[in-house]
Amino acid sequence: MTQDCLDSPSTADVSKRLPKGIHVIGAEKLSASKVEGIPQRERIRKKTDPSKQPTSWSYLFLQHMAARTFQKWLEEYNADKKKFPKQPFFIHQTYRYTYKDKENQHGVKKILEPSVSGLVFLQGTVKDIQKFLAVYFPQYHLVKDRCQKRPASIQDTIMQPFMNVMKTHPEQVTFLRDAFETFAKDHVKLRVITGPFKDYEGYIIRIDRDRQLVFDFGGYAVAIRGVHKEDFEVVEEQ
Repeated sequence: MTQDCLDSPSTADVSKRLPKGIHVIGAEKLSASKVEGIPQRERIRKKTDPSKQPTSWSYLFLQHMAARTFQKWLEEYNADKKKFPKQPFFIHQTYRYTYKDKENQHGVKKILEPSVSGLVFLQGTVKDIQKFLAVYFPQYHLVKDRCQKRPASIQDTIMQPFMNVMKTHPEQVTFLRDAFETFAKDHVKLRVITGPFKDYEGYIIRIDRDRQLVFDFGGYAVAIRGVHKEDFEVVEEQ
């Protein structure tokens, strides 16, 4: 999970700005020097560099038809026993409904296509993925995280729940147009500590009358429903 471009607020006044109805561990003690009896400095988690982790994910943009062709090529590449190592990938597809007869608007048909225009995820270190693309697809380049000024990299612990929900309940996920850091104003950055989205970090924002967790997903601001009932803790940056 990449850091946002803004610093998280100090814990001096966060208790006054916590979202209502959200269970934040130690919320009543945030203004003190200790939270849940543990010194705050000990609760600060060290940030790892996911770009160097072989299990992390990076992504690139392709057009719809190019994404389908790219997916077919990757499937054939991974099926070739002579090719090693294999290249794990994720291209989410969903059904779009349209009229069979557009002029008369009669009948409905389903069309399977990428849910986000040409968004393709590849697993591996940034360096290894770049080498892979340089050999087979030199025309493609990994998308950069504009805050880090380098190719975006997403931890596998973040990617796995995301892929699971996109496969089963894609309606729970919304890719937002605004930059992630724009949601920091008047909001406290929280970390999920229970449930399938444990360790996700972001802001609880009311979107479409529903409290959703907005988090930084490799340079994207993404909102996910159904997380507000979990337990949270305030994020304290190093």
